[in-house]
Amino acid sequence: MGTDAHYTPTQWATAFTESDYICKPFKLVTVNDRAATREAIITRVRQQGMEFVERSSWAAHKNRSEKMKDDWNYTKIAIHHAGRSFSCGPAALQLQEIQGEQMQRISADDIGYHYALDCFGNVFEGRDIRFKGEHVHNYNTGVIGIVLLENLAEPEEGGDTVSAVRKFFSAMGANEQPAVPTAQSESATKFIAILREFFAITTLGGHREFPGQTREGKICPGNVGLSFVKKARAASGLAAP
Repeated sequence: MGTDAHYTPTQWATAFTESDYICKPFKLVTVNDRAATREAIITRVRQQGMEFVERSSWAAHKNRSEKMKDDWNYTKIAIHHAGRSFSCGPAALQLQEIQGEQMQRISADDIGYHYALDCFGNVFEGRDIRFKGEHVHNYNTGVIGIVLLENLAEPEEGGDTVSAVRKFFSAMGANEQPAVPTAQSESATKFIAILREFFAITTLGGHREFPGQTREGKICPGNVGLSFVKKARAASGLAAP
């Protein structure tokens, strides 16, 4: 089983033999099932021909693991985009920026998302899946967070200064219309299917579809991102939030 510099395993498989074992009832062998599941997800991603980048490989900042809460019985997946200041680019640098900004701005204990997908379809590990995320306002229990590392909002979305500037440049032909790249779309679809192998997922939604979202949650994952979510939901038969 692989190791992760950011998390110290607390329980491992154990086994031993006693001379009179035939006369004794068998002993329970314990195993850290959640750690094994994390590793199994990584293995499945790679078996599907996708690259999986563990958090230690993108030089994640030290988290506040002593404050994070366990979570495991995941039934929902929330899709995000990285925001209007992002575009397809070096994923490791973007994740470091997102993690640092979230830990400072909202005092998050780590990057809020469990996984990230770059525009080439590579899967990056964010917050360890064994911990509850911080990616949907007041609605994180049982929800796996996946962020698409780009801006998927149309220029007019937001109704603020940023959207006005983007709309102006778009009208001048200086902004490309956002789109989910084919490689990313295909990887996201495969990855959602993989997560369903390990968790009883019933719901797939874009960030803003979840109840009670405010501020950036009203835009995320952008109109383009939400269109992708709806297509993926229809294809998978999952429910909306």
